[in-house]
Amino acid sequence: MNKKLHRVIGCVAAAAVLVSLPAMPALAAKPQAASFSAVELEPVRTKEVTYFKPGTTTPAIQWVTGATALTFLPTTVTGDVTSAVKDAEGVYWIGTENGLQRVNFEEEDERDIVQYFAGPRYMFDGDDHVTALASDGQGGVWVQNARGITHIAMPYKTLNEKAAAYEDIIQAVHDRRGMTSDAGFTFTPTDPARGINYGDGTFTSHAGTSDNDGLWTAMYAIGEIYRYRTLLEQGGSQAEVAAAKDAALRATKAVLLLDYVSGRGNGFPARSYMLTSEAEARTSDGTDFGYQSQNGFWFHPVMDGSPNPNGIIPTMERLDENGNPIEPIGYSIVRVTKDAMTKIGGKLFPSGGDGEMNYNGLTLTADAVTKLNDSRPSGAQLGTDVYVKVNGSVQQVLPVVTSATNTKVKPSADTGTSATNPPLFQLTVPVYEQIPTFFNDLFPASAIKNGNIDMSQIVYKADTSSDEVIGHYALFFAANELLVGKSSDPEMLELKEIVEQATERMTDLILKDDHFYIEDATGKSTLWSKWFAKYFNDTTGAMEQRPEWASHVGVDADGEDSLSYGYEDAPLNALEVMSILKTASNIVGKQEYKDAYELLFDTSGYSKEEPYINGKGYIDMANEYIDRRLVRQATNAYGINNNQLVTRDNYAAAYAEAGDDIEDRSNINATLHDDWTQYINYSDEELAWFALYPLILQEKDPAKRQPIVTAFDQWYANEVREENPYYTFLYQLAHPERKDIDLQSAVRYLYRQYEYQIEFPMQTNRQDVLYIEPGDRDDYKQTNYVLPPDERRAMKNNGNPFETENSTTGVYPGYDYNSGSFVVGFTFTLPYWMGRYHGIIKE
Repeated sequence: MNKKLHRVIGCVAAAAVLVSLPAMPALAAKPQAASFSAVELEPVRTKEVTYFKPGTTTPAIQWVTGATALTFLPTTVTGDVTSAVKDAEGVYWIGTENGLQRVNFEEEDERDIVQYFAGPRYMFDGDDHVTALASDGQGGVWVQNARGITHIAMPYKTLNEKAAAYEDIIQAVHDRRGMTSDAGFTFTPTDPARGINYGDGTFTSHAGTSDNDGLWTAMYAIGEIYRYRTLLEQGGSQAEVAAAKDAALRATKAVLLLDYVSGRGNGFPARSYMLTSEAEARTSDGTDFGYQSQNGFWFHPVMDGSPNPNGIIPTMERLDENGNPIEPIGYSIVRVTKDAMTKIGGKLFPSGGDGEMNYNGLTLTADAVTKLNDSRPSGAQLGTDVYVKVNGSVQQVLPVVTSATNTKVKPSADTGTSATNPPLFQLTVPVYEQIPTFFNDLFPASAIKNGNIDMSQIVYKADTSSDEVIGHYALFFAANELLVGKSSDPEMLELKEIVEQATERMTDLILKDDHFYIEDATGKSTLWSKWFAKYFNDTTGAMEQRPEWASHVGVDADGEDSLSYGYEDAPLNALEVMSILKTASNIVGKQEYKDAYELLFDTSGYSKEEPYINGKGYIDMANEYIDRRLVRQATNAYGINNNQLVTRDNYAAAYAEAGDDIEDRSNINATLHDDWTQYINYSDEELAWFALYPLILQEKDPAKRQPIVTAFDQWYANEVREENPYYTFLYQLAHPERKDIDLQSAVRYLYRQYEYQIEFPMQTNRQDVLYIEPGDRDDYKQTNYVLPPDERRAMKNNGNPFETENSTTGVYPGYDYNSGSFVVGFTFTLPYWMGRYHGIIKE
């Protein structure tokens, strides 16, 4: 263990020296009687690499091509060592045919004694065969291979300095009108003759739309809000506080904009948006009838006064306070994309037959089709003349139907549409309101018209997932509680109004008609934004009566898989509903929200058969995370094993049945051992954080808080292996009374996170790690323990940190160090600033 990390400061004592601002209330959820102590941070050696291709100028280097310095290992185990040096600090650098090792027996954390360097991040062109080494005299090393040279510097840096570096990169590479997500980049070095060092040159951003722009930006925004409050309360300079406030406000506005960009006026959150000038928003012929290669469910507002070519479906109508229809100010037309033409989806309910609401794709409801047909001529009626087939028989209507896709069974995308060859049907949705001018500063002047954002220059992405929704609510909470507070700043007061309105609108949309889903322009729920009881529990009551249920297998009387589509989503989505309603209750205060929140804790449990009661007893579902993982996993294995339970007696036959399918083999093996950790959806882990975060910090009633924390315990049973401060710090706040939570490993994660989160290919031919088979959801083998972040691929928190990547040759000739893709650095900045604010870590 790190001896220096044992120097700690009591959290309560740390809180006593914070400056309380009279205009900004202290967060009620800050632990008041915490037993844990803050980890005192220290500067640590941080890896920085410079890349020198042949012919690039380097300093004079005294290369070492022998291994005489390697005296602590017998020659019988050093056959692949090509070079070794011992620097002035007693650190060994050992070059091999298979990468580079740094060995420092003085490391205060024994896990850092041996550190491994491989792949193009550290070895030029990814050639791991080291041919020579040289100490740089400052703790770093020069490394030569047959393709070039790298200099691995090891300067001391504080985490505060690393956080500042991440901020610089986010602003330079990731920011797209306030939104932040992974992005492409081009790098121009100050002097190419000196080699490429990412600290010496200019990044050019190639940021584009992301499937979950709001979720990722919410993650960044929450971190920036914590940065602002931490600097405000812990003595940051005026310039630092102002910069943090500006970054927090910009990112928060970018997320909130997605709740208004559609102009629907009903709280619908868009996934993302683009300007029509962006390359990804362009169509094959430049019109709304041409094919758009950027896939998804995209709409373009038409604001020129032209008539809506379709009627307005009932669920998209808006009424005034007297019940009269509100006149739209325009309409949005769906873009011709692959999804819009083909996304029928899977069956939701085993008991639901082939009804139109039993598919989770983009097909329209019967009510929507009927309404639209009112304005369509005979011979062009939806569902009878214009339709696609599901399972060869059921006729349904997708948002775009063309001559090439009409009457087809699960059609392929038609890329040949144009203004002269338009689709037979193209869905529209009314626009009822302009985007508030509060968001004008996010746009270039060319996108502003008569003082408003020119909505005709926008295309927005619908079919919004629960991923987006729960990210928005976590930000609603953080912005309302920490960023706005009781500020009298006019801009903050306007932000407060926007947060309150966005929260109320979206919550009303979810609770509308007690349907518990986000409604889209199809007249039904989006693909993933569903929180209604039948989605989770259809046929559950009947399955529980079957003998197979005792073995975690959910089948019907015929022995067929009877689990509903959303069965395994229930624990996460139950937490999401709790978080939504708790946050909305605190921000808006409607009794309707408070009553719905209380119903979640109904002690009689959730409904498992008709009539389903949405929300009732969802706390019980929240505490079935591991159980439902086991059931889904075992039921999958049952199907692989010819509808037989997987046992020790038939394991070999089941494994043979799986053949070369590594995911099936993993499923069978994990089922045999009840190992639910091999069926982890790591994206769900990340989303559970967003749901738990507002609950942990807002819920004070012990009767409600305790089962919420118990649910978190189940998620953390796997997350603890990841050593990720994103989970660890929130878990400490969930258990302020505990002193045994491993904060030091979480801090080590921050120490070892690589500063430039470029998506370098990674090598996996290490001999110091044990490998296990891939998880059920993964493609590659896994390490048996988590490697530090600077020894594995750059990634956000929604991927498997144990998964390794395969490389075909191990060498990447002419690897392009001047361009690539950057993973956004909020995986560092959010836990860092959150940890500092809550007294978990201290600079």
